[in-house]
Amino acid sequence: MIRRAICAALLLVSSALAVCAQPIPEKQAQLFVDFARDVSGNDPQVMSTARDLIETPPTTLETIGYYGLEDAPAAERTLRGIISLLDARGHILGIEDKYINEMPLVLEQQGLADFAGDPQRDVMTLFPGEIDPETGPSDDQWRAFRKGFGGHVRAIEAAMARRGHVLMSLDLPLGDTLHLWCASPEMAEKWRGQVLYFGRNTLDRRYFPTVTVAVTDVAWNDYWGFLTYALFIPERHSDLPDYE
Repeated sequence: MIRRAICAALLLVSSALAVCAQPIPEKQAQLFVDFARDVSGNDPQVMSTARDLIETPPTTLETIGYYGLEDAPAAERTLRGIISLLDARGHILGIEDKYINEMPLVLEQQGLADFAGDPQRDVMTLFPGEIDPETGPSDDQWRAFRKGFGGHVRAIEAAMARRGHVLMSLDLPLGDTLHLWCASPEMAEKWRGQVLYFGRNTLDRRYFPTVTVAVTDVAWNDYWGFLTYALFIPERHSDLPDYE
């Protein structure tokens, strides 16, 4: 019985190692290299580490950068490791949901946006009048906040353009962080809509059959969703506003 249990355990370990050792397909690997190069501006440290991650797909939280993905497919683990690397090196901006209302200020402080004194930079200025500290914003204030959301995101886009940037999103299922790439117009045009990874979901805790990671126009819908969390927006006012 003990021998049988040991053999079963060794079989599980060898199967797991085989999954981890699966190579990244050549076309996928080249896409990852091109992405890391264009986002980082060919940062030597990024490129060296990215190639290492492609050669030996990461298996730990520290190298993947995301909880619970140690058993995800090798290509997904590798891409997420590269994205974590780009974030750590300051080539993309990752903002957690609880700090999302600070995003415009962070963009300005890092020299990525020039708001030229536009008061719509601060999402909190969309509330008219004084907010009651006991009860929070009134229904009228919430309605004004929602109405002003479109002007707020347009102000962010204009501030980015003044610095020669286009704000893009990395659409990653799973996580509490908005990943932003301040791209040049040329890079935005090149990568907009590019799917970086597509594969079958292998993790029971994710309730979707497939996983897609893509470069998209800035995900203002996700930004709004994070604001509903950070600002405790009441459910009756939480539907996505018209920001077109």
